[in-house]
Amino acid sequence: MKLDPSLSNLDAVFPAGFTEEQKAKAKTLFLKTLSLEAHKFYGGKMQTVPKCGIYGLNWFNVWYTPGVSKVSTTIRDDNDSSFALSNRGNLVGVVSDSTRVLGDGDCTPPGGLGVMEGKAMIMKYLG
Repeated sequence: MKLDPSLSNLDAVFPAGFTEEQKAKAKTLFLKTLSLEAHKFYGGKMQTVPKCGIYGLNWFNVWYTPGVSKVSTTIRDDNDSSFALSNRGNLVGVVSDSTRVLGDGDCTPPGGLGVMEGKAMIMKYLG
């Protein structure tokens, strides 16, 4: 049987003679190996992409200085306007010192980045 890209048939690709325990161990090993290779391929899983268009170099004057000064002073004078004028209402922060990442012990702060990116991804898609 061929593995579906959605991984929805993962349990069905193991040999019929596998016990549930063998399937669970094989599935975990497969997912960990696939995770490592997928992270290498994509260089992580998150990216920052602007929402706005840049239709020419002069648009940087709109999105940055001097134009953005009007946005800053408007928000300064009315903090609630920041929800309409910035990404403030659509942000989440995931913070960790990575000392207890998924029960793996101290993974060091760089070692925990993959887990923190995963949490951010879950918030993005499942919010």
